[in-house]
Order: sequence, then structure tokens, then C-alpha cells
Amino acid sequence: MIRVRFAPSPTGFLHLGNIRTALFNYLFVKRQNGKFILRVEDTDRERSKPEFRQGLMEDMLWMGIRWDEGPEVGGDFGPYLQSERLPIYQKHIDKLISEGKAYYCYVTEEETEELKRLAKLERRPPRFDNRGRYFSKEEIESRKARGIKPTVRFKIENPQLKMHDLIRGDVSFNLDEMVGDFVIQRADGQPTFHLAVCIDDGLMQVTHVIRGEDHLSNTPKHILLLRAMGFEPPQYGHLSLIHGPGGEPLSKRLGDVSVKEFRRKGYLPHGLANYIALLGWAPGDNREIFKWEELMQAFDLARVNKSASIYDPHKLDWVNGEHLRALSDEDFSRFALTYLKEQKLLKHDESILHKILPIFKDNIERFDQLADRLEILNENLHYESKDLIQSEEGREVCKTALEILPTITDVGEAIYENLIQALKPRVKAKGKHLFMPLRIAITGKVHGPELKRLFPVFGIEGVKKRLERALNL
Repeated sequence: MIRVRFAPSPTGFLHLGNIRTALFNYLFVKRQNGKFILRVEDTDRERSKPEFRQGLMEDMLWMGIRWDEGPEVGGDFGPYLQSERLPIYQKHIDKLISEGKAYYCYVTEEETEELKRLAKLERRPPRFDNRGRYFSKEEIESRKARGIKPTVRFKIENPQLKMHDLIRGDVSFNLDEMVGDFVIQRADGQPTFHLAVCIDDGLMQVTHVIRGEDHLSNTPKHILLLRAMGFEPPQYGHLSLIHGPGGEPLSKRLGDVSVKEFRRKGYLPHGLANYIALLGWAPGDNREIFKWEELMQAFDLARVNKSASIYDPHKLDWVNGEHLRALSDEDFSRFALTYLKEQKLLKHDESILHKILPIFKDNIERFDQLADRLEILNENLHYESKDLIQSEEGREVCKTALEILPTITDVGEAIYENLIQALKPRVKAKGKHLFMPLRIAITGKVHGPELKRLFPVFGIEGVKKRLERALNL
């Protein structure tokens, strides 16, 4: 069975690069009827926070990405928090040392930094020269006496390595040029990322690892380490990074590309997932809009490209807008109300919101744009162009409309249509000079949804009150 994992660190908010990795893993494995594992890499004691862990799980569930194994779900290969797996890591470290595949290294951090500095000056790769492997017993005892705490380093014995990347094809590595013996346990006893990820992938029987290309240089280390511990390495696929609109690297520190921020702005979860899927993947036809089920059926790792993806917020808005317009009026109102409640923007009675929200479906791209649109429900309107009401022509339109309204017995959009038909022969104003004073008087705004759709929401009495208020400015 195909098994993939998403292994975030709970040191901040879930950002665009993270969630794309999670999404691609999820789409890939679901099409293969495999298992999706959530594993939390929380061994960074200073930066890992429980609230970040909870937040990333909530964001994933909001997006529709549900894990088959992991925190709060369980599974046969737990625990799924690395902080709870430290005894497992220590057992494998001890075994590697006893088999002569790793060793205690008494080279200090200052010495390794000096090696890096010299390499930089000489324009060489910052490769560790393995000196700690060859220290004499006397040298080791001397360093122990000075209070130096050892790291544990893995021995690189086979520096030439080839692998087939699921996205990039055949890749060759020469570890002699890249890295020497590398640290698998820090001096404070904490396992490094390299060790923990390999043990976890091996024990959890992960078959495919899909991650960012920033991990490509780590892959030869991981393959050698996995083999040394007796595990069959998974197949690897490395996704190109996402760049900003100007081609600049997209920093994970930027709050405006976190899932938390996308939620605050009011994107639909399936709209956001649709857009993110297009960052590096193409379906092979001209389709750009996909429902969740369609994404899972269409996604193919073979169609993920090697070039960098460009994050385009305008394209995201367009994709989300398409998904909004595809919703039924009932679903649109439900999603919109949920958003307004979550963001504490619910300022009007839900009964009237249910009536008016679908009116905005065709002219918004995100739910955060509703706050401005819903100002037309306020009792005290802000009038964008008072002069259109206060002119002689505008006042005549509003006064005559007030006289006609009590004679109208129709309901729904027919209220507006019959008002206009009765109004036209009784006033001098024509075209926008007829319609605009009514729009300003009733909504306060120059632009907005069709008045014929608003009249049933306000009712004849509501429209009368708004006309009277406008005439009393």
C-alpha cells in the first residue's frame, strides 16, 4: 500500500509552501487509495508551540485535508509527535554506534564554524573534514576533561549516489563535494532532523516522500542513513519552490501567505485548494476550475513541473470568485454566514442576511468584501453622492417614488419594475438621472447589486423609509 506523510514543524502558521506540499501528498495518495499520515516534527523545544500544532491541524481540516494516521486520530505506527519518540531515536543511535556506522565526535561547534569560514574564503563547499572520526583516545580524553560534550556523527562511506526523483528524473550526488560525516545527534542529546525523519519514515513504512526542492540536497544523506539502519528508502519527489509575484522567493515568514490569513480574507477552502493545486501542476487540458472530487481524480504527479511557480493573488481571487458563483444561493449564504461569525463581523439579523447575501454572489471574489457591501443595511447610511439626491431633479424622482409606492401591491422584483414603469412618465429625469437618485437614496452607494433584487429584501415600507431619510438630508 502507498503511504505518504506530511511532516510540518509547529513553529509558526501553516504557509503556502507547506499547504501545497500537504495538498499534493493528499491528492497523490487518495488517487492511489493509500494512507496519508500527519507527523509533527516538534523537537525544536524553543520554537515549537502547542497552539501552532493545533492551528495547523485546524487549517488542514478546514481545507478538507484529513489524515488517516496522526495526532487525535491514532494509528499503528505512533506516536506521531516526534517529541514523544525520543527513546526510539536513542535506540537507533546506540545501534549505529555499536555497528561502527556512527561515532561520538568531540569537535566543538567553534571548530566547525571555523572550517565553514575557511571554506567560504577559499570558495569551497563547507564540507566537514571528518577530523573527529580520527581523534586518538588521548585527544578524546583531553577534550572530555575540558567539558566538551560530543555530538554523534554518521559516517559517509559511499559518497557517490544516484537516485530517480519522481519529478526531476535521475539525479547524481557526490557527497565528498557536499558534506562529510554529518551530525545525527546534537551535543544536548537531541536528535537532528536527518535522523528523526529517516527513523520515522522507515518505521512508519512511508513509500513516497513528496516535499520541497530545498530538501533535495538532504536526500542522499537520508538514503544512506535509511540503508544503514536496514530500511528500504522511499521514492522521493521534490517540488519546485513558490516565488512571489515579482519572482522573489516567497518567505514562509510572510503572514499574508499563511492559511490563517487566507481564511481571514474569506476564501472558500475548495477555492483555495483549487488555486494551490495549479501552482506547479497542470491537468493536461485547458481546465482551471476543479471541485474537490475532480481534483482527486485528475491529479497526476507525472504532470508536476520542475520550474518555479509564481504566486499570483489576482489569479487566486479569480479562481475563488468562480467557485463562489458556482454555489447555490443557499450554500453561498451558509458559507458567508459562517465566515461572518468566525471573523466577528455579524452585525445584522440573520433572517435579513439570508435574503440579501445571495445578491452579492456575482460581484465579490472573497467574503471579506462583504463587510463593505453590507453597509447598505445600516440605518444611518453614508451617502457617496448627496448632490444626486439634493438636486431638483433628484428630489423630484424620490418624492414621486414615495407617492407611487403605496399604490403598488406586487411582491418580489415586480415592486421595482412597476415603480419604474409608473415613475418614468411623471418625472423629467431619464436614464441614469432617473435610476441613480433612487440607488443613492436606498443604498447610499453609486455602485452595487441590482435595485430590483434589493426591493424584496427591504420591502415597500423599508424602501419608503430610506427615501424619506434621503429627502430629509
